[in-house]
Amino acid sequence: MSNRPAKILLYLAFMVNVFLFGSSWMFNKMVLQEGASPIWGAAIRQSIAAVVFLIVYAIRRPSFKLSKRQWILVFLYGIFMLSLAHIFVFIGQKHLYSGLSSIIFSFFPLAIVVISAILIPEKEPLTVRKILGALIGLIGIVILFYTKGIIEPGTSITLGVVLIVLSVFVNAFPNVIIKRDGAGLDPLIMNTGGMLIASLILIPTAFIFEGVPTFALTKRLIFAELYLGIFCSSIAFFLYFWMLRYVSVFKLSLAAYMTPLVAVFLG
Repeated sequence: MSNRPAKILLYLAFMVNVFLFGSSWMFNKMVLQEGASPIWGAAIRQSIAAVVFLIVYAIRRPSFKLSKRQWILVFLYGIFMLSLAHIFVFIGQKHLYSGLSSIIFSFFPLAIVVISAILIPEKEPLTVRKILGALIGLIGIVILFYTKGIIEPGTSITLGVVLIVLSVFVNAFPNVIIKRDGAGLDPLIMNTGGMLIASLILIPTAFIFEGVPTFALTKRLIFAELYLGIFCSSIAFFLYFWMLRYVSVFKLSLAAYMTPLVAVFLG
């Protein structure tokens, strides 16, 4: 792609993303520990991000002209990655430590490899190198944290594990579709639309399944939600999809092997 940014900028954006996505696990857990229900926790996070993107959009005023296919991508992003995946994550983290949640999410590169091979074999072909790399990385993360006592054998965490694994595939599918069909789609427009769609889905869903929120808005809860909405949703997802225009989806997915280091350290 023309006008490709300098490698140092891509590396810097990648490392910022690793930290922000890694720290999100701890702040998700903080939201739950402060008494917020899972879907309301996700709804508040994405609503804050939607407000941030609307403000930036109003300032920048980018040209708004999407094809039918691009509209589909925005809806896939808002429905799957920002709504359904975050519901799974927040409910799953009720049953898991933040570090363990991030370790389970390390299945993400492997899911990307498989889905990419099916949907975009010409751009992301399935190779022995990719499969071995994904498996070795995953096994390495598990062994590293098993020896540190982060993963406890025999712990009853089935529901949490299942939900985090589901979030892996719910995240992976639209990632690959956006890589395949999203050339030329402005990350600001996609995130503004996606966050608005997520807010419109999550808020009614929270009312239906969890009722009117009764939890107290403590200082820790407000801080955690603001951090998640501004940094982990707004900045992190904007950087992620900016990088996706220039970097393969598999390479970006490898951040999932580094985020547990951040999550466990902060958690």
